[in-house]
Amino acid sequence: MTQIPKPPIGLRPRFVWEYERIKEISAAIRRCASANHNIPTDWIEEYNELIDRQREAIR
Repeated sequence: MTQIPKPPIGLRPRFVWEYERIKEISAAIRRCASANHNIPTDWIEEYNELIDRQREAIR
């Protein structure tokens, strides 16, 4: 039996990557808040940017 070569693996779609990143940032913010640490402004800004992009994609 001849093996058919598989195509190379591509990239995850951007919306999937962004959704996963939102979940990661959310979890990190919760961990910091639970430990009574300051939440880095960069995290909040990135989270808000990603949420805005997700909202725009839905419209």
